[in-house]
Amino acid sequence: MPRSPRHSQHDEYDSGDDLEDTQKVNLPRMEAERDIGKVINKRYKIIDRIGEGGMGVVYKAHDMQVDREVAIKLVRRECLTDSKFLTRFRRELEVTSQFRHPSTIRVYEHGETRDGRPYMVMELLTGQSLADCLEEGRLPETEALQYARQIAESLSEAHEHEIFHRDLKPDNIFIENVGVSTVVKVLDFGIAGGMDAMKLTQAGEVFGTPQYMSPEQCEGKKLDYRTDIYSLGCILYEMIEGRPPFKADSPMATMLKHVKNKVPTPRQASAPTVKLLQLSLRKDRNKRIQSAGRFSELIGDCIGAIRAAEEGRPIPEIPGLSRSNTISRMNTPTGALNAVNYRTPSSPTSPVNTGENKGMTVVVLLVAAAIILIGFAMFSSNEVDPGPTAKAEATTGADDTTDASTTDAAALPNVRELVTTNVEGARVLVDGDEQCKTPCEIEVPVGDGIKHEIRLKKDGYIDVVTNWEPKSLNDKLPTMPAMQELDNTINVKRKRKNR
Repeated sequence: MPRSPRHSQHDEYDSGDDLEDTQKVNLPRMEAERDIGKVINKRYKIIDRIGEGGMGVVYKAHDMQVDREVAIKLVRRECLTDSKFLTRFRRELEVTSQFRHPSTIRVYEHGETRDGRPYMVMELLTGQSLADCLEEGRLPETEALQYARQIAESLSEAHEHEIFHRDLKPDNIFIENVGVSTVVKVLDFGIAGGMDAMKLTQAGEVFGTPQYMSPEQCEGKKLDYRTDIYSLGCILYEMIEGRPPFKADSPMATMLKHVKNKVPTPRQASAPTVKLLQLSLRKDRNKRIQSAGRFSELIGDCIGAIRAAEEGRPIPEIPGLSRSNTISRMNTPTGALNAVNYRTPSSPTSPVNTGENKGMTVVVLLVAAAIILIGFAMFSSNEVDPGPTAKAEATTGADDTTDASTTDAAALPNVRELVTTNVEGARVLVDGDEQCKTPCEIEVPVGDGIKHEIRLKKDGYIDVVTNWEPKSLNDKLPTMPAMQELDNTINVKRKRKNR
């Protein structure tokens, strides 16, 4: 697909030019244009400029030795006095030339021109950046997950070399169609960091793009590979939702949101993918997904769960992601949000509510609901009011995770759980107070000794209720029963009576 210079292969890359002409030009753009037609290393003839940054230029060139087109990243002459930048650039040459994963841009050769400017010869990509794709709208969930998995695999190789990207964003991700396959390429390790590279930066120095920066990156802390996990989580969130998790009027305000604000619950993702995003976007990096390889595995599990749901197969338990294997919201191929029934692997042959089984199932559900309601009525008559402190704790919390660290009675931590049901938009009441509408997260105090009532309500449906007393941050919300339509239930009961 033809691409404008603004969306070229290496918009953010820093380069320069080689060449036998050492005349200096005041305007960098004019200098870049003058390089067209010249030859580097008696082999690479420059054809056109396809991108540039403050430190250099990327050119399209013809490799006359093997008769192919390549991209050449070349440092500008005026940047030769910046020793710190040159050290980083040379390090990038050494590092990226070792990468072999198909989702990392391939480096063929690197060296220096006769006037001392480093250059890098890379594969020439055809297609469009992920930023271009997102300008056209959000992506289907499965497609977004497939892209994210390739990115995670590329990062995994880099992390094995003790290199982390530090500026992962849609502009640095390229989408290519190769035959019948779609290949994702990760670009621009120009400010990539590692154990040695961190010595090149000063304490508190901040690199990156605000919409995709990790909390520790926003605060200027020492970074490690887990900053890339967070950035990839932001990108996956944007691919699915059509917007990044945090965006404000200024870069500083955006960075502050990464540090302080709760991540908005995704609305266009399935339950396993929602959990995956929450784990990748933890404020505390010690509670995040801990490796790009593990991230890739979990993405594959989410893709498998979506396909199983679409095909009506049992949804497997996903360690670390599954909250409930009974009811979950999934995306249909058309993008509409529909309820999909999850069945546990232990009961793949459970009867479906059709024909003669439907009436019996509804009656059983009615009896169960009546027992729950009677039991709750008996319990609530003796229940002690939790008091204003516990109720206030249930509605507070600036983090998007269960990162509570206090357990005393005066400051109880909250456990957050995703509530899903077969009916979208059902009101979720905790102890009689409405918190949100399904699918959504609720907050319940931990260790207060109270069984909290979780009730789902929606006009035309029978209420469903469960009691929950979380005793630790790892406790999970009990499975909520499916909501039954009131009219359908009455009709089925009449059929049973006529028999």
